Amino acid sequence: MAIDKMMLDSLTSGYKFYIDDLKNRNITGEYYDTVEALYNRILELGDECSDMNQMYAKMQNENIMVKLSDAYTKALTEEGTKKYGSSGNVYDDNYLMKNNVEALRNSIKAMRDSFDDVMKKASPSEKMRLMVDNNPETLIKSVEEMIALSEQPGMTYANFLRLQIEQGLDTVMQGVTTRSVLEKILYSHKALMSPDYDVRMWEEKVQEYEKAASRNRFNVVDLHEWALISDRIELKYIPERTRRTRIFDLFMNILGKIDEWCIAYCSYTPYEIFPWSGMPLPDALRSLKRIQKTAPGLVKELEKMLQHYFGLRFIDIVDNPDFRHHVLTNFVDESQELIEFLLMEVYPQCKPFCDLPSEIIHKREQMHRGKREGNPGRNEPYRRMKRYYNEVYGEGYMEQYMKEQNMSKMDSVDTDSQAAPWNYDAFLQNVKK
Repeated sequence: MAIDKMMLDSLTSGYKFYIDDLKNRNITGEYYDTVEALYNRILELGDECSDMNQMYAKMQNENIMVKLSDAYTKALTEEGTKKYGSSGNVYDDNYLMKNNVEALRNSIKAMRDSFDDVMKKASPSEKMRLMVDNNPETLIKSVEEMIALSEQPGMTYANFLRLQIEQGLDTVMQGVTTRSVLEKILYSHKALMSPDYDVRMWEEKVQEYEKAASRNRFNVVDLHEWALISDRIELKYIPERTRRTRIFDLFMNILGKIDEWCIAYCSYTPYEIFPWSGMPLPDALRSLKRIQKTAPGLVKELEKMLQHYFGLRFIDIVDNPDFRHHVLTNFVDESQELIEFLLMEVYPQCKPFCDLPSEIIHKREQMHRGKREGNPGRNEPYRRMKRYYNEVYGEGYMEQYMKEQNMSKMDSVDTDSQAAPWNYDAFLQNVKK
């Protein structure tokens, strides 16, 4: 996701000065083209990067600030030579050194000014997030180290450029930023209880980054090398993710059809269940009648696909790792009582040209009236997300964010399910007995 336009405009305004000044002086040519290309590269990084610190780090890694100042200085010098001759106007190393350091000082000012400007315009929750994700002080510290290097006694421009590379000052933030992003993403997947394959993939990325960084003198991995390593790791997990997602989707599609077939017979459905409750009654009844007659055939066709492509039966859903994960993380909408009812009582009746027996319809209607269809823990993913963001951005962040989005009621909304909480071990025993 690209950096917010307001934040990007605030940052780039400090660098746009170079182009604007050359345009005002009617200066064109090779060095102007370089200045323009470097400025456009800054804009590209704004689209590529997800936060300002990552963008600053890439700018430093590509030495954009120094190159921009250097090209700008050469453009002015060349123009001065054309107008006034070479006397007293030819740049030297001292002049370039001065402009380089001045560019670094300007970059610090630009970073602080842009961050302060964004903070002034930000809402309370945005400020809490910006202080964690976009505070430029860590990067500023590395730039200040480069300035301190330039101020050492006897420092020449050639030595200044050489020592930046030898001491790794031009790449330090690249390593800090990449590591922090990887570790943050891994932690978020664990905290939000993502599927195991996502957690394993990001664990492997962190491990591979550390392994590759250990081979580098400055404990940093080149961005291009890391892109190749990261792509290789992601490609490795695509087959597993795709296969498991397709299997889980098929399981849930079949389960959904069975559930829909069941409620199509219930007396409350045309009046209480969307979308039928929003239809004229004759249309709703025709739709439900069609489901009664067609759903069993659709279930059988989906079961054939499940068997043909994956060698699985529908009842294998109880041992499916992704179904288990959805239950244990409370991402499943249905209660344990309803799922057991659908698997053990409704599914055996769901056959083409058959209708659901009246005693089973009665059981479902009783379950509905008793409010036992929904998972009582369905709000836990929201609470988990709330705990995670409050931990990352500060206590009260999520409450403030929800207030700004006019969604404060989410904190007080709870499920009205009267069903018992899920117990997966008991579920397995009940279904397999």
